[in-house]
Amino acid sequence: ILAGAGFFLISAVLANLTTLPVPQSLGYLGAALLISAAGFLPAGMIAAAQYRLCTAEGSPNNEKIVHTGAPETGRGGREKHRLSAWPTSLRRVGQGLAGWPQVLVAAALGVSAAVCAVAVWRGVAEPVRSSSMTQVVGGLLLIGAFPLLVLERIYGNIAAQQLPDAPRLNRLLRVPLMASLGLGLALILQSVGFDWARELETAVGALVLLVSAELVLRAGAALFLPLPPLAERRSAAASSIAALLSLGMPRLASLNAAVERQLGFDLSRSWALSFLRRALLPLAAAIGIAAWAVTGVTGLGFDERAVYERLGVPVAVVGPGLHFHLPWPLGVMRKVELGVVHEIPIVFQAAGTRSRGGVASETSNPTRQPSPAEGPAPASADRLWDASHPWEASYLIASETRGQQGFQIVAVDMRVVYRIGLSEEAARDAAYRIEDPEALLRGISGQLLVGYFARYTLLDVLGQSREIFAGEFRATLQEELDRLATGIEAIAVIVEAIHPPPGAAQAYHAVQAAEILANAQIALNRGDAFRRIKSAEQAALQDRDAALAAAGELVHQAQGEGVLFDSDRQAHSRAGEAFLLERRFDRLSKGLANSELLVIDRNLGGENAPTIDLRRFGFPAVEGNSAGIAPAAQADADSRPPLGGKD
Repeated sequence: ILAGAGFFLISAVLANLTTLPVPQSLGYLGAALLISAAGFLPAGMIAAAQYRLCTAEGSPNNEKIVHTGAPETGRGGREKHRLSAWPTSLRRVGQGLAGWPQVLVAAALGVSAAVCAVAVWRGVAEPVRSSSMTQVVGGLLLIGAFPLLVLERIYGNIAAQQLPDAPRLNRLLRVPLMASLGLGLALILQSVGFDWARELETAVGALVLLVSAELVLRAGAALFLPLPPLAERRSAAASSIAALLSLGMPRLASLNAAVERQLGFDLSRSWALSFLRRALLPLAAAIGIAAWAVTGVTGLGFDERAVYERLGVPVAVVGPGLHFHLPWPLGVMRKVELGVVHEIPIVFQAAGTRSRGGVASETSNPTRQPSPAEGPAPASADRLWDASHPWEASYLIASETRGQQGFQIVAVDMRVVYRIGLSEEAARDAAYRIEDPEALLRGISGQLLVGYFARYTLLDVLGQSREIFAGEFRATLQEELDRLATGIEAIAVIVEAIHPPPGAAQAYHAVQAAEILANAQIALNRGDAFRRIKSAEQAALQDRDAALAAAGELVHQAQGEGVLFDSDRQAHSRAGEAFLLERRFDRLSKGLANSELLVIDRNLGGENAPTIDLRRFGFPAVEGNSAGIAPAAQADADSRPPLGGKD
């Protein structure tokens, strides 16, 4: 029954049943029941083997009585007759169970209890349940401790001569009894707000783990020891740790008897132990007084300070160092952080649950090592929109679709960097006015974010400058913290990401891509139109400038020709025929300059006739001699009549 109840509780806890209000701490009670079962099952196997041995030894006399006298009636007679009819081989099997099988049973149950206790110890945080349900479960545990107490008292009153394993069973029954009482009291205290009651659950788990480890060690040692005779054989499940679970002090006589039985010497004859026994009470009192006096010495690290209370009244704020004050409870030092910077994500979680992964504050684990440069990136570096992250919070944000007001969901990854103020007033406020700074910051930041998202749409939020938003949010947060006199200083607000929820991220990306593509096409078309307009303007300007230039050239050419005509007219009016002759010669010289001349004259002939040398020797032309004729020939030509004259 005990083993079945223990396995049921453990399976219910490890399966994380949500339909039943089963706290995880009940796994310790299941492991404690397995410890009790580890004592009862081997004891039952040994008792059955011893009973069969006694029955087998008395069977010949019983047969004689049956044959010679009146038959025995009743249940005892029928049982003896049935056992006497068993084969000898079956009796040997029953006696064999009292050997190493009972040791293995004790070891197996001890290992099961230890494994279950470790599994519950290392289990994840359980969901927060209502205080009324927690009180009901705690009350049931306290009520369930009563049958265990009755069973423990029954075996405690059985003499060792009547049942040799009764003292061992009595001690092992104390483990589930203490577990039931401790867990029930812890759950009731937690339901009324005493969080320190979790330490009771931890103490119960440590007790169960120690006792189960002792059972396993004892069973392992029993496998290497010779078995005593069946009549003197005892259960392998025994615990000295469970024997200490008693209301009174352990008796020295029983300790002396155990040492004398195991080691063979009497402790009652030792003078040193007698002196120690007489000096134990004064020495314990002196140690207690010294320990109480030591509570008046407090050492504060470089990142700590404390508010000193004398007789319940805060009198000063002391800094790092060693301080002497009145012992507790006359003087109390309430420690406050000094300059320690924390970074927490603004994400909501149920009260009383342990933080997971990146949800915990960045300074909650000071031994955390940074990720190596060549190693994989930490989980906190994941900024992709297509997956949900534990450090992101979701909020409703106003939206407008087709002229109708509505709501959208936006995921926010925002962190607040804070510390306790450096002033003494901030230290007092932090020590007396706030209990959980992280929960307070998350609550205030959540309220501010809800109000902010109620005023803007998703597109406005995504398009707004994060630096401006972070600065305004930090200022508003600091005003609210100062109004509540919390002593907390908001150093910075870090906005890592603001994006739609993961389910709509793909669609939002598609909408954004379409919008970007449309804007790009609009920009390209506008650029092409502007280019064409400017090209047309440039061509028009070039045509206009070319026309103006051509017109200017024609006008100036006409003006030049008009000036030449006026000058020729004036020259003709002054020179008359000379001007015309000069102009004629000028035109002839220009016309004949690039032509070959053939002069025909009848006067040219004979052997000594004059000749005209038309060769060119590279001499520069003489002004007025445009044809390049030699001076002698020129003079001779001047003396002759013109070609067109009458001769």
